[in-house]
Amino acid sequence: MSSGISWARLWRSYPGLIFTAVFFPLVGFAGFSTAVVFWLNLSFVILYHAYLGQLLAYALPSAEVAVLVGMLVTSICFLFMGFVPPASAIPSGYKWLYNIIPHRYSLAVLVALVFTDCPSDTTFDSATGAFINVGTELGCQPLQNTPIAYGNITVKEFIEDVFEMKHDDLWTNFAVVVGITVLFRVLALLSLRFINHRKS
Repeated sequence: MSSGISWARLWRSYPGLIFTAVFFPLVGFAGFSTAVVFWLNLSFVILYHAYLGQLLAYALPSAEVAVLVGMLVTSICFLFMGFVPPASAIPSGYKWLYNIIPHRYSLAVLVALVFTDCPSDTTFDSATGAFINVGTELGCQPLQNTPIAYGNITVKEFIEDVFEMKHDDLWTNFAVVVGITVLFRVLALLSLRFINHRKS
């Protein structure tokens, strides 16, 4: 049986690898190391969803209740992960929810890998009306058709201001994703061991 469990864990990473191999170059993203971190983050997202499902199945009395609670948790996570509404627009009373949502950290890793990576110091020169030091990375590119309130900014500046996803927080967010995966696995195992819904 342990051999079957090991094979199941191994095969969970392949959908993320196949998706990354097709999606990453298809949309114009570049960089082997970036693709590897993208794949690892995606694999951990798949794992923590699987482990959350196992936790709910073990901890709750029936599959129907586990499905309903799982849908509720996932809906709340998608609502408050900082994309729609953007993190800067989430009311202060709900910021605590934004900070504890696991999806926020995995989304921040995916976005920071591609859209906030800009090693060059791209700035707007108002005298010439053009950006200088524009790098080849997506984060360095000038953002077109921006709202008047933002003016002339790069993709990186827009993402960091509106969505609060920063490239400097990349490895911290990745560590949180790994930690959440381990936490869900441990909680699922503890609930499997100590929670019993059978009638005596």
